[in-house]
Amino acid sequence: MVEIVGHRAFAGKYPENTLEAFNKAYEAGVPILETDLQMTKDGIVIVNHDSTTGRMWNNDYIIANENFENLLNLQHKYLSQEKFMTIDDLLNWAIDHPNCKLMLDIKFDNDKILINKIHSSMLKLNNNINYWQKRIIWGVWSLDWYQYGITTALLKNFDIIVITMSLDVAEKFIKFSAELNDPDYALYGISLLYVSSWTKKFRDHLVPLIQKFNIHVFLWTVNKQIDMDYLIGLPIYGIITDDPITTTAYIQLLKDKIIAKKPFNIPQLTSREGIRFYSFCIIYDVIDQILHSGWAHTPILFGYSISKMTYTVLKAIHFM
Repeated sequence: MVEIVGHRAFAGKYPENTLEAFNKAYEAGVPILETDLQMTKDGIVIVNHDSTTGRMWNNDYIIANENFENLLNLQHKYLSQEKFMTIDDLLNWAIDHPNCKLMLDIKFDNDKILINKIHSSMLKLNNNINYWQKRIIWGVWSLDWYQYGITTALLKNFDIIVITMSLDVAEKFIKFSAELNDPDYALYGISLLYVSSWTKKFRDHLVPLIQKFNIHVFLWTVNKQIDMDYLIGLPIYGIITDDPITTTAYIQLLKDKIIAKKPFNIPQLTSREGIRFYSFCIIYDVIDQILHSGWAHTPILFGYSISKMTYTVLKAIHFM
């Protein structure tokens, strides 16, 4: 069956990445909780999706430019008693709530020393690294972070996934892991924008690699039933969703079809569903080309390239 992952813990019903969201997801029996990490100027790792504070907190600061003490004065817009969770707070919560894993989305605009600090916090709270290897999934966005985790041995025997919109980036990770041929650092999975799994390139090119190297595929962020229907016929291990309770219920309804491995269903172009399907695929392909093509990285306006402008917009709408 498909594993359910709570996006930003339980972002569909509770303020994202808050203690309340974690507690409610845990009470619901969600097996994996995804969350986001940033690092302050003075090197404190905190739980927050954005690189800035303005969307969820009462003042807008760039986290990397502020000391942690300054951020403690901020008030949460939706939970007045909420304070920034540090990595120590999060890991202590995990110790007290043993029946789930944490999927850490390590934002790539931080310094790689962030991995060292998380690792150090783990051992400070529980010096048995085997304990954490069973509880933590590391999510990185670029190959150099994966390589850093190998060079420093910090990611040894952990589950490691690449988070990406790009099938090409996912393929690079899979091939790098295969060439490395080291079970201590083997790539556990790939976490993809769900629309990418609808493409012919995914089905014809990436699926054989996924099956050959036993790669676990996660899709983000899957909230609509129509999008869950497309899991049928694809080798999807888990889905990251804002509402894990509702999603779990619907996946149970699809259980027999998923187990029976019915073929992937491509809707007719002339249908409303088909128009939506193909439109999403086209939009995905355009964004993917802009973000990952060499020509799109040439500065054209005030030092900004088309790729950087697109990425900035995606970050502004909290998509990345």
